Amino acid sequence: MTDIAGSATVQAWVESPFQLLGALEAHAAGRLGERLVVLPRKDVEPLVTAVAEVSRLGLPDGVTVKLPTGAPRRGGEYLAVGDAFSGAVHRLLVQAPPKRLALLDDGRSTRRVMDALLDDDVPLVRPHIKQTAHRTVLARMAKLRLRRMIGQRRLQVITALNLPDRVLRAAAEAGLPIEHNDFSWLRSLPENGAAEDTGPDKTVVLGTSMVANRLIKAQPYLAWIRGMADRGPVVYRAHRRENASTLSPLTNYPGITMIRGEVPVEVSLRGMTGRHRVVTLPTTAVSSLRLIAPQADIREFAVPQEWWMPGVPEAARQQLTPDGDSDFLEIPQHSST
Repeated sequence: MTDIAGSATVQAWVESPFQLLGALEAHAAGRLGERLVVLPRKDVEPLVTAVAEVSRLGLPDGVTVKLPTGAPRRGGEYLAVGDAFSGAVHRLLVQAPPKRLALLDDGRSTRRVMDALLDDDVPLVRPHIKQTAHRTVLARMAKLRLRRMIGQRRLQVITALNLPDRVLRAAAEAGLPIEHNDFSWLRSLPENGAAEDTGPDKTVVLGTSMVANRLIKAQPYLAWIRGMADRGPVVYRAHRRENASTLSPLTNYPGITMIRGEVPVEVSLRGMTGRHRVVTLPTTAVSSLRLIAPQADIREFAVPQEWWMPGVPEAARQQLTPDGDSDFLEIPQHSST
């Protein structure tokens, strides 16, 4: 395999703030060529905000960020993408794949992507979204393309997640290199003052999109958040996909300070210390914040079984569980009723 790190220029098609950070970190670590051209997806407002913030902080050397655009029509020589479930990525892989491809993190769904790449029986689709016949066929063709690229040593994965040993063994046997992202570039930046807004007397709650995505019920989740606010001040950092079903009931609730900024928490909370406490349901931010702010008290809670909406597939529930190799807490049933 011609190492993508040794190429002159790599393009990165990013569709979310987290994918943007993954591309910048990979380039700063020397894994994405001498020059990186970032292509942000158009019509994603949080991505525009994230680009502005990292540009203000100072991009790594050799990085150019283009104006928001549609998906590239051709993969070219070297390409990095974040969302291997994306229909736009699938079409690109089928119609005009790159010669070399790097898969970046897109949250904990990376684990599902790895299962799809290495297991014949796992489709390359999000388990909680019903697929049309056309999308099912497209995903199958994209998976075949990626499997072929693995065999030809044209694919690599760069992730901040701790993948299960079985996945690491299967990847090694298949010839799929996996490189670890430890957010060293982000950790090297000067600390910001955002943590001052979340002092030691306050609990920072990371909002979730699971209610908006109809994965969990709204009422027990809201009762849990209100219960925390009843016991002490809460700073609620809304998820970029949250909607009125959670934001409206919490915005004016006593004891809750609502922050709807679209800057990734990996950036805005990177200055946290041992004085800071974070509470959240399962989210990729747990994995990333534990790398970026290891001193912070980060408490991840499993989703109670009674919170799940009817019909949510088991595969989707498993994707939204706490890290298997880290401590997590359970929500007492009385706190959500």
